[in-house]
Amino acid sequence: MMRDRVSTFLFLGIAVFTVLGELTEIGWFRDTAVVSVLLLLVLEFTRIPLIQKSVGIVLILGGVITAAFTDDIFGTLYTGIVRALPFLLLFASVAWLQEPSSQSPSLLAVREMVMRQGPGKRFAWVMTVAHFLGVAFNLAGLSLLTPMVAKGAVARLQKRLSRAMIQGFSAGTCWSPLYVGTAVIIASVPGVNWLDVGPTGFVIAMAMLVWSWIVDRLFSRRKQPHVIPTPIALDSPDHPMTGLVWIKLAMILITLFGCIIGMVEGLGWSIPIALAVTAPLYAMIWAFFIGRSGSGSGLLGTARHVFRGLPGLRGETILFTGANLLGVGVAALIPDGSAGSVMADWAIPSEIILLAIMVGYAVASAVGLHPVVTVVLVTTILTPTVIGVPPALLALSLMVMWGQGTNVSPFSATNLYMARVTGQSAWVTAWRWNLPFVVSSTLLLAGTMIVLLDSGWGL
Repeated sequence: MMRDRVSTFLFLGIAVFTVLGELTEIGWFRDTAVVSVLLLLVLEFTRIPLIQKSVGIVLILGGVITAAFTDDIFGTLYTGIVRALPFLLLFASVAWLQEPSSQSPSLLAVREMVMRQGPGKRFAWVMTVAHFLGVAFNLAGLSLLTPMVAKGAVARLQKRLSRAMIQGFSAGTCWSPLYVGTAVIIASVPGVNWLDVGPTGFVIAMAMLVWSWIVDRLFSRRKQPHVIPTPIALDSPDHPMTGLVWIKLAMILITLFGCIIGMVEGLGWSIPIALAVTAPLYAMIWAFFIGRSGSGSGLLGTARHVFRGLPGLRGETILFTGANLLGVGVAALIPDGSAGSVMADWAIPSEIILLAIMVGYAVASAVGLHPVVTVVLVTTILTPTVIGVPPALLALSLMVMWGQGTNVSPFSATNLYMARVTGQSAWVTAWRWNLPFVVSSTLLLAGTMIVLLDSGWGL
């Protein structure tokens, strides 16, 4: 269709001009990217899914209304769209990695190995694999495991394994630079780079996986017969799990992260820019090697599938554009320095402010406020100086809570995706399946951040 071609061209324009604008600091590149976003939303509006469209409209209207009360309505709206550009750039970048990851024999071997685990090990394996596939390939990695919880699966098994996937996947925001939220949070807090927060975030992510497993063992697990959770019997796997497969998986993750972090630390680029430059080239090289093994769609097929899939990001475009418009609009209404004055007048301890931010983050996400709105407000109004915490600690606190907000938000991409796969409502996956865990994990994470603050971490 002609509309698909135009939409693909516009999304490519958003990506290319965003990168050029960041690297050259030439204003009209950024202006062109902003215009491309507006044209894409107009062109694709009728095809945006109803839930995403409804939420996006509310967010955009909220952004326009708040901007109308500022001194510069058009400047505020322009800033909001500019703040959304890194998110859209990340979505386009991840799309390149999704295609080869769905065809990789090594990743398919991992899926088949996980499906064969017995009831005693299955939750831990699903959670761990969802985590490490998610940190590299986002929802594409998670999609490799979804046949285990597809419509028609045993209800109790579907609930447990869905929780394992969602909670394992969301823990990746604690450290992975390939997650949209993580990359943007690091870029939004001045003076913070990935090495400041990534290693500590990784340790916290591993602790969250252990906590998720403990909660499952204490409250959800019952003795069950060994049933392979897929409608297709796997008596003779097409992709056996061998030592060589583990080595290949390690090399995929190490080289991908090495390229991105190398550009960030060596060239001083932001994570979205480094990923945008790395992902297409990396995906094409990976597709070439998959093609040599006799599987996959090859170089041209991979590029063709990626281009065809870009218009499908219309829902993410309206959500993240609207969320940034609202966040910037609300932040612009608050006078500069007013938050700092309130904190100073009331003499509120930094620990209490940090706890309130993290609990408020979870509550706001649960009632449907997109996590990016919270991030924009916090990084704009409650700066590290106002709160009295090191910049790295604020960034890490937002990173760990982005994942918990994703767990409990009925409008998060993760819950909407799992709802579609399982046949359940997104409200069920977010509130009934994940809310109890998020309550405990939020308190645990807030306590961890307070301990780090009092120990002087990040100074």
